[in-house]
Amino acid sequence: MEALGAAASVIAVIQISASVFDVCRTYYTAVKDARKDILRLQSELRDLESVLTSVADLADADDSESLSTLQTMIRPEGPISQCREELERLLLKLQFGHGDAEMTRFGARALKWPLKSKEIDKVVAVIERHKSLFELALTADQM
Repeated sequence: MEALGAAASVIAVIQISASVFDVCRTYYTAVKDARKDILRLQSELRDLESVLTSVADLADADDSESLSTLQTMIRPEGPISQCREELERLLLKLQFGHGDAEMTRFGARALKWPLKSKEIDKVVAVIERHKSLFELALTADQM
């Protein structure tokens, strides 16, 4: 039963990551001057989703409850939870001023990319750190 909870928490992070990716796609179409940063962020999100899919597959395995590293990753306030919180904060920043009313009133061309290049550097570093941690955990548990 715990395996279902583990997989569900990983899948929730994948879904948030996909939401951030989708919002980035909207900005990419509408905002010309931030395309390089948006592409960099989308690339990291794609890589993170790939690793998290492997973690979810491992969490779905019959013996997942015996995998100590996986159990550490999925505990409350663990790395999966921390990653989800980081992505939720990022999604909120990106969605600010991106609601349907603003889009209708001002149109997509009025969108302004809300993050500066240095902020993107920090976000990408955080995503890379989470991704590396998840990859190490996968390697440890698969051994």
